[in-house]
Amino acid sequence: MITFPAGLVPNNATPSMLEYGGVIRPATGAETLNLRRNGNRFRVDMTLAPQTAEARRVAVARLLAAKTEGLRVAYPLQGVDQSGGGSLVVNGAGQSGNAIALRGGTPGFVIREGWWLSLVRADGRHYLHNVRAPWTIGGDGAALVAISPNLRHPFADGATVNLAMPMIEGLVDGAISWNLQVGGIIDGIGFSIEEVA
Repeated sequence: MITFPAGLVPNNATPSMLEYGGVIRPATGAETLNLRRNGNRFRVDMTLAPQTAEARRVAVARLLAAKTEGLRVAYPLQGVDQSGGGSLVVNGAGQSGNAIALRGGTPGFVIREGWWLSLVRADGRHYLHNVRAPWTIGGDGAALVAISPNLRHPFADGATVNLAMPMIEGLVDGAISWNLQVGGIIDGIGFSIEEVA
């Protein structure tokens, strides 16, 4: 799995949710149905604007390698500080649905609606989720956090939760593009990353 060097972060991102279901409009005029299936995940179109020639060369090289090996990059938090929640881990194996039980948190810390977190599978793969409702961590360090989309993997008890720096991981989809300008400047390095599961 390819990662970027520290400090090389997107300066522009357009996230979207990929849905595996949809609205069914019967031809007979019957009631419209909202069919929801598990497996919804995220895609983010990103642009990098590295400041040095060395960083630009590294960014292009890593993205080219990521086409075959996959990419893991920090999800942009827009300056929101999500740190201070403790060392959260999954509390109990094999969970499913739209909430995840956690432990190891800082008592009294509030996990806020709209925050992002990534859950880490035993092999290191990250799964990105959005927090659906606020939750105050209890005195025992436990939390039950409502998330979107539904869980896509039965995480092991003790699996890592990244709240301070959630990651999106997946395939680099489509073209990787960059703009070469006079004077050796590489600008506007663009790519799309899509979760695979």
